[in-house]
Amino acid sequence: MLPAVHLLSLGPGDPELLTLKAVRTLREADIVMMPATRSAEGQVTSRALNIISPWTDVAKQRLYELPMRSDRRAAQTVYDTICRDAADSYQAGRRVVIVVEGDVSIYASIHYVLERLQSAGVPVVQSPGIPSFIAAAASAGLSLVCQQERLVVLPGDADAELLRRLLSDRHVVVVMKLSQCQQALKDYLLQYPAAVCHYFENVGMDNQFHTTDHNVIVARQIPYFSLCVLYPEAVS
Repeated sequence: MLPAVHLLSLGPGDPELLTLKAVRTLREADIVMMPATRSAEGQVTSRALNIISPWTDVAKQRLYELPMRSDRRAAQTVYDTICRDAADSYQAGRRVVIVVEGDVSIYASIHYVLERLQSAGVPVVQSPGIPSFIAAAASAGLSLVCQQERLVVLPGDADAELLRRLLSDRHVVVVMKLSQCQQALKDYLLQYPAAVCHYFENVGMDNQFHTTDHNVIVARQIPYFSLCVLYPEAVS
């Protein structure tokens, strides 16, 4: 058996960005647990499943549908179920892997499961992956930070004044979970038309989108899988 329940980072979406360790872990697993979502039309989909399919058999795969609502009580029930199933399977001697889009340590909701497993005395190991903002910068040919610049990563709770303050203080700012504060970003761009903003959707996927055009960003309905990188050069 694996020495612990394995929390495995999948990176931003491109299966070729999996680490060699991730591929080996997937191949050795008995059970691979992953999140899924249901669309308004009732279709259940899983980005994680699309990433891991080349390296796992269908018989290993376990989908857990996570409700995407602001009221997180229903999601907490799903995390309870994942934790219970993982612990039971591990105690039965099965090699359990729980996959995580992005990196397990950066704004990943898997921390709810991690805390539950640790409280239950179940050993857990984490495998790192490529965060979406790192992949985004590489895809756009950006130097994310250089020399004495400082990087700040925000979790979608930014407002225009916070962005102004950080950028005026020479920080490079990454905003993840951007859909949660999209109006703040749009307000900032309207207030500072010379600001340098790289906007991304669906990093690592076939439908990845990238623009620096303020008019396009302001007019766009920003989806869940989005982020931006703001640079301080043009901010006074």
